[in-house]
Amino acid sequence: MDETESEAGAGVFIIIGRVWPVKDGPEVAIHILLVAPDDDSAIRTALNALAERGYEEAEFDQIGTVVDEPDEEPHASAYQGALEGEVAIVTFAEGLEESGDRGFDTEDEEDDYDPFAVLKDWKPNQ
Repeated sequence: MDETESEAGAGVFIIIGRVWPVKDGPEVAIHILLVAPDDDSAIRTALNALAERGYEEAEFDQIGTVVDEPDEEPHASAYQGALEGEVAIVTFAEGLEESGDRGFDTEDEEDDYDPFAVLKDWKPNQ
């Protein structure tokens, strides 16, 4: 089996969730990209990486596999890092501290931002 087949067999996972640098402090939205043989291994590896970086708490909302290489940053670099064996953590801290609502607008304003656009072609593990 060549390196490409090995990577495809393991799969690049994306985990979407939140972390707290300080217990009961403001939360930070995250996307984690990493290579793992299965969901359980991906979650364990992600939690270990977050603990090593000093995060006090973490909650994961979704996990899936990346079907196609992302075109846009920061996910393109994170994907490459995952293929190279890194646990790539993308953080989205802007606006969460003030609103306290996990960054989602509750008003009926029109907003073109779609936080799940990066998942449009990804399929969850079955």
